Amino acid sequence: MKKVKFTQMKDGTKEDYLLLEKHEKKFIEETPSRILKYMSSLTSTLEGYQVSRLEHSLQSATRALQDKAEDEMIVAALLHDIGDELAFHNHSEFAAAVLKPYVSEKTHWIVE
Repeated sequence: MKKVKFTQMKDGTKEDYLLLEKHEKKFIEETPSRILKYMSSLTSTLEGYQVSRLEHSLQSATRALQDKAEDEMIVAALLHDIGDELAFHNHSEFAAAVLKPYVSEKTHWIVE
């Protein structure tokens, strides 16, 4: 894979930044796949709960779907606890930050 020539951002050339833009575009397009892969790892949970984080997330999304919620709310329900493993005390802000570029302000606020 081709790499940039610089070690400090200030030394980057137009070609370097065009290369990074190309790689970043591909990386961004793969975001849904990375999120779903991460979600599949949420099979463990804190002690004491009846269901895993994955099961809870799927239950939440299923309930939103059955309630005929809009697609972005179903996705928000699925991902609302995505930050539990990495940011337990502020997992809702974590999930809201992940969703922010893709959802309405209202949905972002609900998750946050």
